[in-house]
Amino acid sequence: MLTYNKFKALITNHLSPTTNMHIIREYTHTDVDAVKRCLLEIQEFERLMDAKRLHGLQVAHEYLEHILALCQAEKGKVFVVEINGGVVGMVSVVVEDNPRHTKKTRPFAVISDLMVLPEYRSEGVTKDLIDAASAYAQSKHVQTIQAHVYAAHEENLSGLVRNGFSRFELILRKHI
Repeated sequence: MLTYNKFKALITNHLSPTTNMHIIREYTHTDVDAVKRCLLEIQEFERLMDAKRLHGLQVAHEYLEHILALCQAEKGKVFVVEINGGVVGMVSVVVEDNPRHTKKTRPFAVISDLMVLPEYRSEGVTKDLIDAASAYAQSKHVQTIQAHVYAAHEENLSGLVRNGFSRFELILRKHI
């Protein structure tokens, strides 16, 4: 069983295969600007695939407050990755245990946001962020973790599959 202390040890120091050392750690209030930047980048990238999405500046602050409220309620966690003292990526994971949403399944975790700056994507950083999110989910006694990905975002989709995810559910959409 994964204890909280083992979980904390897992997320602290990770040496990448290159000369950069990266640290996966829990979000703190000093990370607010860097995480907002990550959320803004995610939103703007997704707008390239879906023009109906709101501008990143319109949602980053409110969305971060929403995620942090879930963290306060012990329903989620935000992790950042730091290289050379700067935040270069983040992941947020939320435990979905509302009986209304889990009628067909047991409680599960959802990676709601995962972003690493392009120049650090081959450093093992994404894998370590996913591992931190998975360890958090296990510490909450959840056995399944999901990630929502745009079908057109092939890089993200292939990265998740490389890290143990499999295609599970397909949502189709029609603009009317």
